Amino acid sequence: MQETMQQKDVTLEFKRYILEKSDDFSYEPMADLYRVNLLSMMLNRYEELLEQGVSPNQAVRETQRAFDDIAQRMRYEGFSTEKEKSLSENEAERYIRESSAKLHKRALGVCLLSACLMPLMITVGVSDIFWMMEEILVMTGMMGMFVMIGIGIYALCSAAEPKRKKEIREGRFTLSAKLRKKLEKMRELLSEKARRRRAKGIALCATCLLPIFLGAATGSYAGPFFGVAGMFAMIGAGVYQLVMAAGEKKPIDELLKD
Repeated sequence: MQETMQQKDVTLEFKRYILEKSDDFSYEPMADLYRVNLLSMMLNRYEELLEQGVSPNQAVRETQRAFDDIAQRMRYEGFSTEKEKSLSENEAERYIRESSAKLHKRALGVCLLSACLMPLMITVGVSDIFWMMEEILVMTGMMGMFVMIGIGIYALCSAAEPKRKKEIREGRFTLSAKLRKKLEKMRELLSEKARRRRAKGIALCATCLLPIFLGAATGSYAGPFFGVAGMFAMIGAGVYQLVMAAGEKKPIDELLKD
């Protein structure tokens, strides 16, 4: 009889503990069912500790300590508080798409600014072949340079922030278990893609002098200018890959952060 009463007291203590830890999720319709599962797990843990020779009072404390993260567990399972909103799959995809568009514009802008001298170098090289049009070609190259600078600056300045950036970066949302697993798989794929981009970017920047050597080897006056143009093209492409690699999976990291 005394053992039965003690079991009831322990059950009531665990119930109070679960309600206190999950009070913020009280409006969730499925929260009660999850609390029942939590109570069952806590009682099983309590019984395991008793079988190991732990005193009842110590077993209660250790069980509560093991389940101190009830709020985090419920968020991980997709429950949300009144101040939070559950993020749908479409909303998560929209945030990733908008973040990727912003990153692409930034990478494109930096790429164009890094390679802006390429048109000038090409036209200077061509002017050696068509020397009668030298002034026109050089002016065309300068115009091309400023066009690339203008487009690059426009791309950087017009890169719009995602609409729900503040809400998501502050963590005022929850994810369902299904969506979380899907995002974790996407993060693995993007991590591999980012590694390949980083490798390409480093390789392009590290070998950017090769076109100059090839141009010089031709022995013509125009060759080195074409080589310099090739160097800027490789630098621009390398910088684009590096910028994309640095931010490719950042939106998913923001969605999955605890």
